[in-house]
Amino acid sequence: MRFQMESDFAKHVKGPELERVYLLHGTQPYLIANYEKLLVKKALGGEFNDFNLHRFEGDSLDLQAFYDAVESLPFFSEGRCVTLDLDPDKLDAGQLDELCGVLADPPRTTTVVITVKNPPAKREKLARLVKACDGAGCVVELGSRRSSDTLRFLRDRAQKNGCELESAVASYMVERCTDDLQLLATELDKLCAYVGGGRIERADVDAVVTTVLQAKVFDLSKAILRGRFDAAMELVDQLIYLREPAGKVLAVLSGAFCDLYRGFAARQANVPAERAAAELGYAKNRTFAIKNAMSDSGGYTAGQLGKMLTLLADADMRLKSTGGDDRVVLEETITKLFLLTGKRAG
Repeated sequence: MRFQMESDFAKHVKGPELERVYLLHGTQPYLIANYEKLLVKKALGGEFNDFNLHRFEGDSLDLQAFYDAVESLPFFSEGRCVTLDLDPDKLDAGQLDELCGVLADPPRTTTVVITVKNPPAKREKLARLVKACDGAGCVVELGSRRSSDTLRFLRDRAQKNGCELESAVASYMVERCTDDLQLLATELDKLCAYVGGGRIERADVDAVVTTVLQAKVFDLSKAILRGRFDAAMELVDQLIYLREPAGKVLAVLSGAFCDLYRGFAARQANVPAERAAAELGYAKNRTFAIKNAMSDSGGYTAGQLGKMLTLLADADMRLKSTGGDDRVVLEETITKLFLLTGKRAG
């Protein structure tokens, strides 16, 4: 059984049915950990007890001990629960086959909860695991939530902490932190402690919240497009101080200019942002990227944008193929981008 929607899985978790095997995977560790906790509580009849709960880590997985735990009978209880926090990349083909064999037909009295919080390098391993768990129980992928759900999560958490968070400020937090719920929860708790109660303002976010690389580079691209050379170089200083690799900064910056080109194409074709985002494969919570790109690309030609992308590609090649100073390459690239925009640095 596979759940396509988190809402359907949430109903299942609250309901009476209990599968023998659950595989929780995706890009939201916060959701994975939360549902794992709920499933353990459900499997043990609402009681956590050491006798019928066994936890395993993938880094030091003893397959024989795992098998014994799965096959053991519950102790003075109707059921037992075995959890495994797994990194499929740590298993070779033989170990993965052995694990899938254990998961194929566990006893009715055992509930096995497998969590994969980091996507494996080889998707074949995850596909093999998904197939095994799907046959004996259910699989759910916990990825990005809809933007409205993420904002509601932030508002509700702020309220529980005695604070008020308006949607506009919550959206700004997501821009600063991405939609990683674990990171958002941590930063919001820190923010509520800083405010101490009452309304949270945008300035509070700027003062307290740790900005992730994507947001910093987004600010860098904005500074370039607005002709703010000094601000752009200050952001480069900040990124270097934070020891962000120049190649990584350049990769995110290239992504921002790819968004700009896509936004230009959508605007030229008179395609609405929502439709353009969907057709271009953007997640629902990243529709704002196309909206911003459609607006920001208004002052440029297709030729200018094409030269910008070529410049960024050449810079990436230089970083990967020469032993030059990475910072120099990054600063030269930004200076050339300014020249291509045709705006006076200020």
